[in-house]
Amino acid sequence: MRKKYLSSIVVLLSFCTGLVAQNSISELLIPGGEFQMGDHYGFVDPAHPSDEIPLHMVRLDSLYMGTYLITNQQYCDYLNSAKSKGQIEVRNKKVYAVGDTTAYYLTNQYLSYYSISWNGTTFSVADFRANHPVVGVQWSGAAAYCNWLSQQNSLSSCYTLSTGNCDFTKNGYRLPTEAEWEFAGRGGKYNPYYVFPWGNDTTNHSIANWPGSGDPYESGPYPWTTPVDFYDGKLKLQSTYNWPGNQTSYQTANGVNAYGLYDMCGNVWQFINDWYETNYYTTSPYQNPPGPTTGSAMPDGKPCHGMRGGNWWSGTNGWSRVSNRDPSYYRGPGNDWFHVGFRVARYARRTTTGINDPAESTIHVQNSPNPFSSNTVISYSLSGEEKLSLKIYDSLGHEIATLADETQNEGAHSVHWSGQNLGAGIYFCQMMAGNQLSTIKMVLLK
Repeated sequence: MRKKYLSSIVVLLSFCTGLVAQNSISELLIPGGEFQMGDHYGFVDPAHPSDEIPLHMVRLDSLYMGTYLITNQQYCDYLNSAKSKGQIEVRNKKVYAVGDTTAYYLTNQYLSYYSISWNGTTFSVADFRANHPVVGVQWSGAAAYCNWLSQQNSLSSCYTLSTGNCDFTKNGYRLPTEAEWEFAGRGGKYNPYYVFPWGNDTTNHSIANWPGSGDPYESGPYPWTTPVDFYDGKLKLQSTYNWPGNQTSYQTANGVNAYGLYDMCGNVWQFINDWYETNYYTTSPYQNPPGPTTGSAMPDGKPCHGMRGGNWWSGTNGWSRVSNRDPSYYRGPGNDWFHVGFRVARYARRTTTGINDPAESTIHVQNSPNPFSSNTVISYSLSGEEKLSLKIYDSLGHEIATLADETQNEGAHSVHWSGQNLGAGIYFCQMMAGNQLSTIKMVLLK
């Protein structure tokens, strides 16, 4: 078997209690574009050869993608909310939709690999892995989470859970398509195309949660996952993370890709929306490929969905080449789900639902003069008291400055920005007020 781009962050209250809870999601804008999908290095996997060719051009619309994998804490929030609404039930230590036979999640009582426990009344995180990626989740359970998260944030649900079909005209959360996942995973790096999100280096094992990396979570009982924000290039302390290893500190390398996405390499496999079909690349459409209508038959005769990103468990570098495809039929000893999780995505455009998407906001920001050589005035207005974030990014998506991060009153506002000590070029100013987002392009002359 095998930083940062323009960001939209929805911050809501997150608890793991028996009460209905909202979730917190950090997401990044992945600007639409074209790339050549597939393996550029001639790798052949003997288990399922030639599934990463032919190379083919794909064009994608802009989308938001989760900065991090969904965590045990976040999935626990969903389970408690869904249980309080009578949508799910626990049978034989597994979570199901009420009256259904397709499992959503395998609880800690089913196997200790899985971190979320059920005591007959409430779901809770049973171990220290609250901020680790959720494992034990099934594809249908990931789709159900996406629908719930959409509802929590007043977006239209994409999935018909009884069939697993995804309606791409809706503006809600869903699993990324295979093309979207690879496009985002590459971080806009196409000259050359790389093997991994950061390049072709395989010698630095502190850059991702690979098998045998020596990280301080690589001891004790499975799963050997790491927190979803762990590999950011900073020194980590045992006193902060309380990891099971003996190290008092651990220096991570920066494995975040150029868009600011974490864990696009290693840690856990990530479910995608698509069925896994061996020869799909020979028929994949150019524009927003949705994936095949069904998948290749696995050894049990059934199709399964695909997964991307690699894992902590096994394989050279965790099978985490950015172009690597893998069917979710193959997982590990006993076909356990202890290294499969997911992240969410959604389109960054207005849809036919009539619900305003933050990408097409009713708030507006502008600057004058534009272009400018020494100083520009950024102006905006608020219709009411709002929590405001105003940030500057360069053309590669690196955050340059934070001009405001506070609650401001209703009315007109302005702020000066000089671009001091910066080179000539294109910069972006992004304003987020409440859950509304507006971005403008500014041209700095020298």
